[in-house]
Amino acid sequence: MVYWILLQKSFMRNMQYKVAHLINNAASAIFGFVFIAIWVGVLQGKENESPYSALDMTFYIAAVQCILWLSGFLTAGLNIQNGVRNGAISLELARPTNFFLYVTSQEAGRLLYNLFFRSLPIGLAFSLTVGFYVPQYIPTYFFLCISILFAMIISINLHYLVGLSACWTTEINWAHFVNFTLLVGLGGQLVPIDLLPAPLSTITPYLPFAGAIYYPVMIFLEKVSSEVILIQLIWVVVLTSFNLWLTEKARHKLEIQGG
Repeated sequence: MVYWILLQKSFMRNMQYKVAHLINNAASAIFGFVFIAIWVGVLQGKENESPYSALDMTFYIAAVQCILWLSGFLTAGLNIQNGVRNGAISLELARPTNFFLYVTSQEAGRLLYNLFFRSLPIGLAFSLTVGFYVPQYIPTYFFLCISILFAMIISINLHYLVGLSACWTTEINWAHFVNFTLLVGLGGQLVPIDLLPAPLSTITPYLPFAGAIYYPVMIFLEKVSSEVILIQLIWVVVLTSFNLWLTEKARHKLEIQGG
């Protein structure tokens, strides 16, 4: 299948940069150590007043740094904006393939590479230094795989939406900045979303950003019920359906303009 081939080629293309990516891995681990040190300092002597202990936050930040490479650090706009600028998107939309799957399968290959050569090495670095949580129950691993898959699909959809907006705005830097800010801010990168002030702590759990980072981490730490996967599934369906619809709108727009 053409989309599987695209995924494989994307994976192999990233394989050529393994050594260079070691620097990114080191930087990501260092940021994790800094965030852990901050939380340990904040919680020192106050653990009885907090729902999280210093060890909990150590495991939380370590898991977040791993998940970020699967659902946080994606290609800006999935490079759709480049095709809009140089006109190549007209040819891509005219191909006898699904444009949405054509673009997202390439990013999926990159994320698969990140799993093996970014997330796992970073997790290993944390496990050898500050410690890394290991789920105690077998079903957790099954639900974790599903949650991470849904998190990747949600994030890919959000970045696809940003990229496709270039068909109307040309420039997407502002949209990418807003998307990334919401993703890390409301996704729980630095602060678990249940610690956010009201009404954010009430609203945020039902937003797609929580499904991209917070829920996979909390399922991994066995601190939430597997039922939260249903929230992720809803956003997977909603965002995918919306992007497929928007892709047809973009194709129609190009046809009208003679693209």
